[in-house]
Amino acid sequence: MNTTLERKLSFISAEFFKAQFISVEEKRSIFKKIIKSLETNKRNLSKTIQEEVKLTELDSQKEVQRAIDTFNTAIQFANTIQTTKKEYKGKIILERRRPRGPILVITPFSSPLSSPAHKIACGLIASTSILFKPSAFSKKIGKLLFEIIKKATKRHFIELIDTSIQKDLEDIVSDERIGIISFTGGYDTGKKIIQLGGVKKYHMELSGGNSSVIFAPDYKKFDDKLLHNIIDGIIAKNGQRCVSIKHLFIHKTQSLFIEKLRNELLKIREELEKDSKNAIKKSIGPLINEHYVNQTHKNIQNLLKGKEYKSLLPFKRKKDLMYPSLYMFPSLNVKDIRFHLEYDLSGPIVFIYTYSSYKEYAEIINSFRNDYVRSGLQLSIFTFAKIPDNLLTKDLLWGGIIINDIPTYRSDFMSFGGFGRAGLGKEGFVETIFAYTDPQVIVIPDKKL
Repeated sequence: MNTTLERKLSFISAEFFKAQFISVEEKRSIFKKIIKSLETNKRNLSKTIQEEVKLTELDSQKEVQRAIDTFNTAIQFANTIQTTKKEYKGKIILERRRPRGPILVITPFSSPLSSPAHKIACGLIASTSILFKPSAFSKKIGKLLFEIIKKATKRHFIELIDTSIQKDLEDIVSDERIGIISFTGGYDTGKKIIQLGGVKKYHMELSGGNSSVIFAPDYKKFDDKLLHNIIDGIIAKNGQRCVSIKHLFIHKTQSLFIEKLRNELLKIREELEKDSKNAIKKSIGPLINEHYVNQTHKNIQNLLKGKEYKSLLPFKRKKDLMYPSLYMFPSLNVKDIRFHLEYDLSGPIVFIYTYSSYKEYAEIINSFRNDYVRSGLQLSIFTFAKIPDNLLTKDLLWGGIIINDIPTYRSDFMSFGGFGRAGLGKEGFVETIFAYTDPQVIVIPDKKL
């Protein structure tokens, strides 16, 4: 291991025990200072996200605000770690949660500010030290956030690594001084981290890119608000969110809604043709690089191969800019749908599947059931039917099932994450804080006896 990495690992190892003594009020004070700095630097942070990660102006502003909201929420959760007390047969049993070691935080480019904000805030609440590794595609914004947090903590508890050298990353992941690895990214990378890391605790949000929207036959409220929400779920963050809409299941009688969706996406394509610079700033930006566009194109070809489909908006690109694309399947069986859900799709691409009866609708729902390996992060079902939640969601082992809203819905007050290939553990403040800690038991004699 090189001397720079060794110095940083030694620093967070020493800071780990200091972090154990951060009081609740000190944590809240740190979060307030971070919020103030984020508010002060909003414009610069947003501009950096636009330039580095290629998000639109609006998405960049939302990303900054979400980070601010996250630290505001952290203030409310600062007192989450508490000691419990039980009396049993002459003993007093005290139990408290303790972090098992410094945490290595590895964050994605798609949420370059909000993802590290969540992981780092939870790490501070859990009273551990943090080694922060932002994505290679979002180093600048990662460094800006690190500097803000470093100042708020008076240069304690957190260190930054920005190396992209494979050997360096392997040395860090495998080092025994790292107690927990919190990673958001691809499934294959997650597997490699676990193989290299050895006996550690892992907290991982992995495969996404297959989030689906299912409209039940009884659902009829296909208004403009829904249309715009669906479009936002497709194009927000350039379609690179782990819960961006990729699959849409709808009754054949809703052809007008499908046509409206196509027309709105076509307008975005035309804007990109006429004034790409302005459209990229306002509507949708490029993917992070051309490799992602190439991979998505290859995946689209694989999914269309040998199947009957209608190309509503065929794949189109301009280097790293991928235009919104739309394909429709008149009928697919359960096996085909499950095959489609295995693909992690990046970019503004949507597959529409139409059905004509309750029987076909039931088959679609069944294609999502009873699979704890290849499920996903979040799934949406739009329905007016008065079906008990436990019956509607029975055997649907997805991380989140969102009723009558799009799968991009998220709150720091709810858990977030999937099963099987979609990850290990959940995000959300309570879940993450508990993932970062383990119970410690202290048993003492009951002095009353």
